[in-house]
Amino acid sequence: MFVEPMLLTEYEKPFDDDDFIFEPLLDGHRLQLSFMGSKAALYTRHFNEVTRQYPELHNVPLREPADVLLDGEVTYVNPFTGAIEFESLQERYRLKKEPSIREAKRTKPVQFFVFDILYYNGLDLRQKPLLERKRLLEYILEDNAYFKKMLYVEREGAAIFDLVRRSDLEGIACKRKDSIYAEGRQESWLKVKNDDYKSLSMASDQKKTSIAE
Repeated sequence: MFVEPMLLTEYEKPFDDDDFIFEPLLDGHRLQLSFMGSKAALYTRHFNEVTRQYPELHNVPLREPADVLLDGEVTYVNPFTGAIEFESLQERYRLKKEPSIREAKRTKPVQFFVFDILYYNGLDLRQKPLLERKRLLEYILEDNAYFKKMLYVEREGAAIFDLVRRSDLEGIACKRKDSIYAEGRQESWLKVKNDDYKSLSMASDQKKTSIAE
């Protein structure tokens, strides 16, 4: 299962707002994970299937058996430095041979940061408000070495942006609490980029392919 993803509209500066939640932007690939009948299928935002590339994401740590469609960002986090390394993720994406993929799973495992749940046991959740979807995600998905629920804060957009900037991350996503999930770029989902990060990662940005957000 795959749906057209909801995308972020660029916004010029961070802000505080009681009607919004704020999440860090991570330098990775947008990913949808369909888990139906205990079988996983992984897709990029352009509907390229990448199930083979990330075998560590085939077993979804759900609290109870369920069919789900999850939306999030796949990244590689260097275990020694804690830095997100886009180039290492690109290397994982390009692998085609099974022995190389198995070795990369062992030496450079990815992490899937999940920020939304779109289907649950046959129910289309896209018309539900974002916070309602977040509450279900919080209940049904358990964190482990490969799966993480994306952290978010309410109202304090300026504060989390300052933290993101000091942590050398890409920026923040700003999402209305009552937003439904609609395809394409929407003004209810915004992004504020960290310009300092952009200047440091320009070489990496130039190498990004169309699979990236």
